[in-house]
Amino acid sequence: MEKVNTVVSCVNDASMIVRNCVKTSVTNRDKSFERELLMLVVNKITDFIPNKVINVDVDVSEFVSLADHSFNVPDKIDMLLGAKIFYELLRPGQIYAQNSQLLLQNTVFGYVVSGSVDQVAEDRVHCGLILDDDLNKTLKQFWEIENVDVE
Repeated sequence: MEKVNTVVSCVNDASMIVRNCVKTSVTNRDKSFERELLMLVVNKITDFIPNKVINVDVDVSEFVSLADHSFNVPDKIDMLLGAKIFYELLRPGQIYAQNSQLLLQNTVFGYVVSGSVDQVAEDRVHCGLILDDDLNKTLKQFWEIENVDVE
């Protein structure tokens, strides 16, 4: 684990300072994709997603491998992968699930499911943004704020 001083910005002008990061390797199941990433370490990314069990009847072909077979059951989010790597993860292939508003998008990890589900009453919205300022710039700003003139 390495020390950092990075501001994570959220909705409604909320923010927090992250003080640790870790270098790790992200790999898919068949090892055809692997990247070394520097990730910020936080106690909790968000609440369980989805916030309630989603009853879905998605007829998925035996040839479609889902990235997460229990995507409809609330669980913790292990990591967020940002824009730096996002487009590397996408693969050709989208499937619109019949009789639903769900879309299956092919990725290096398998198909991920997104879309709208009517029976889930959302009582909260999940949103996040990370601004990864250069460490020197952040430290400079910190010291400018903390600088006290001695007379």
